[in-house]
Amino acid sequence: MGSIPTSHDVVSFALDFQARYDPSEALLIDCHEPNQTINGTQLRLLVHTLIAGFKAHGMKKGDCVLLNLRNNVFYSRADISPYFTSLTHVAGAGGVYIGASPRSVPDELEHVINVARPVLIITEPDALPTVLAVSRKKSIPPHQLLLLDDLAFEATITLKQQDQQYAPAPAPLLADLTTTTEASSFTLLLGHGSAEPIFISDLATANSTPAAMYSTSGTTGLPKATTFTHGALIAGHLSAAANPPSYEVQRLICLPMYHLFGSFWSHLFPIRYGNTLYIAREFQLPLFLDAIRQHNISDTLLVPAMVHSIIQAPASLDPKSALTSIRYVAVSGAPIDRACMGQLQDLLHSDGCVGQIWGMTETGPVFQNRYPTGGDRAEQGDLGAIGSVLPGWEVDLRTPIEGPGVNEDEDQRAQQHPVEVVDAAAPPGRLYVRGAGLFNGYLGNSEAVADDQGWFSTGDIAYVNKRGQYFIVGRTKELIKVRGASVSPAEIEAVLLKHPLIADAAVTGVKLPGGRDEAPRAYVVRSAEASGKLTANDVYEFAQQRLASYKALDGGVHFVESIPRTVSGKVQRGKLAGMNDRRDALAELLKRLKAK
Repeated sequence: MGSIPTSHDVVSFALDFQARYDPSEALLIDCHEPNQTINGTQLRLLVHTLIAGFKAHGMKKGDCVLLNLRNNVFYSRADISPYFTSLTHVAGAGGVYIGASPRSVPDELEHVINVARPVLIITEPDALPTVLAVSRKKSIPPHQLLLLDDLAFEATITLKQQDQQYAPAPAPLLADLTTTTEASSFTLLLGHGSAEPIFISDLATANSTPAAMYSTSGTTGLPKATTFTHGALIAGHLSAAANPPSYEVQRLICLPMYHLFGSFWSHLFPIRYGNTLYIAREFQLPLFLDAIRQHNISDTLLVPAMVHSIIQAPASLDPKSALTSIRYVAVSGAPIDRACMGQLQDLLHSDGCVGQIWGMTETGPVFQNRYPTGGDRAEQGDLGAIGSVLPGWEVDLRTPIEGPGVNEDEDQRAQQHPVEVVDAAAPPGRLYVRGAGLFNGYLGNSEAVADDQGWFSTGDIAYVNKRGQYFIVGRTKELIKVRGASVSPAEIEAVLLKHPLIADAAVTGVKLPGGRDEAPRAYVVRSAEASGKLTANDVYEFAQQRLASYKALDGGVHFVESIPRTVSGKVQRGKLAGMNDRRDALAELLKRLKAK
C-alpha cells in the first residue's frame, strides 16, 4: 500500500490505484442518507468535470479556492478537485485549496479571506449570509461566490449518474441556475465538458507546486495558513499508509473536512486505496453510535472531547454493543490521558484497539500508536503514548527542559518533571521533526520554517521510552513555571476531568504578586448533575490529592459556562489568557472600590 509512486502529482497518486479495486463499488457514503453515494468511476468523472469548470471560470496557476461547507459526500468530491486543479500547469487553470468552517462568524471568515485571497468561494445556504456580509465588505463580485444549494446538488447527482465518462454536462442540467445578483450557482462549473490534469513526473516540481492550505488552530493568536506541496501531501500519505491493517477498512468520519485531521483521512485514502468512507455532517453521539452499528464500521477518528462523550454516555445508548464492529479508533487533535484511552478501549471488542496519532497542521501525522500486529493487544503500545515514529520521518529531542533547583537530588528532579515520566530512555526535550511531508511555509511569511538541516521545531516537549514510544509532556509556551519547576496544564486538566461533576476543564498559568512565579489556575465547567454541589474548594482539594504539591491550583478555580476550544479540541489558551486579564482587572477594580 505504501509503494513509491511513479508520478508526483496528487491526481495521479490518487486515481492511478483505481485498477487495484472495483471502481463501481461505493467509496463515499452519506451515513445520514446511505442512498447518497459516489463510486470510483463517478468520482473520476466529477473530478475531470470540475477541473474543466475551474479552467473555464478563469482560474490561473496558484489561484486559491475556498470551500466553506459542512461535511457531505460532495464536499469530499468538491474539495479534492481544487487539490487536483492546483496541479494543472495549463493556461488559465490551477489552484490551491483552503477550507473554512461554515459556522465561522464574519471576522473569522474575513481573516481567512485576507490571508488566502481566494478567487472562488464555494459555500452553502446556511453559510451564505456570512459569506455575503464579508464579500460586500471586501468588494468580492458575485461570480466569485458559488452556492452549493439543493439545485446544485441535484445537478451534480444527475451528472454523476451519466453513463459516458467525461461527457459534457447536458444542457438541461443547467436550466435552473440559482445565480442571483449576489452569488452564482455551483452548477456553472458543470457545463464545460472535462479536462485532463497534467502529469508531474519529477519530484522537484512536485515539491515546489502548492496544492493545499490549512488554517492553524490559532490557540494563542490569529490562525495562519500552512502551505503543502503535492510532494509533501504524497509523502505524508505514503508514510501513514505504510503498514495497512489486515482487515477491510470501513471508515467513519465525523471530523470537519476543512481541518487537516479530517482532510488527511478523507480526501485521498478512499480514492487511492478503495477504503469505503462513511461521512457524517458532525459528531452527535446517538447518531455516531447508530452509524457504527448500522454500517459495520471498522475504523473511526476522534478528538478527545468526542472520547469523553462516549465514555460518559448514558447506559440507554449502550455504547459497548454499538462499538462491536470497531477494530481501530485513532485519537488526535489535543492531549488525552492514558486512563481515558483505556476506558474507551474497554468498550471495544477484544479485537479492537485505540491509539493516539500525533501531528500538527504543519506536518500531518508523524507519530501513530497503531493497531497491533494480528490484532493482538499484547503487542499494543502504551495507551498514553502518541506512538512510534512513522516511516519517512525523523525525530530529535533537544535541550532537556529546565527542572527545579540544581541543588536538589536526582529523585527530586525526577519527581518534578511536568508529567510522570515512565521508563524513559532519556530526559524530556524539545521535539523537532524532519521529513518529506513537512509543510512548505506559512502563506505570506517568507521566514524559513525549518533550520538549515531541515529540522522543524514543533513547540512540544516529549520523551521516548525504551520501547521507542513517544510521550508528549506539554507545549513549551504553555508550561507553567512554579518555583523553578515546569508544570503541564494538560496533566492537571486530565486529573480534573476524572471528577464526576466536572464536564470540562482548562488550566493556564497566572502571575503571582511580584511577577516572577506563576501558579496554575483552573477554569471548570460543572456537569449537569453538579447543580451547585461543586465548589471551588472541592476542585482544589480533588486536584491536590492527586498531584504533587507544587501543582496545586494556587492561582484559583473559576467556574465558566464553556471552555474555548478549536474544532480539534485544543484549548484556546489565548482566550483563556484574555479571561485571566479581565478577571484580574475586575478584581483589582472591586478591591479599589471597597477601599474607598
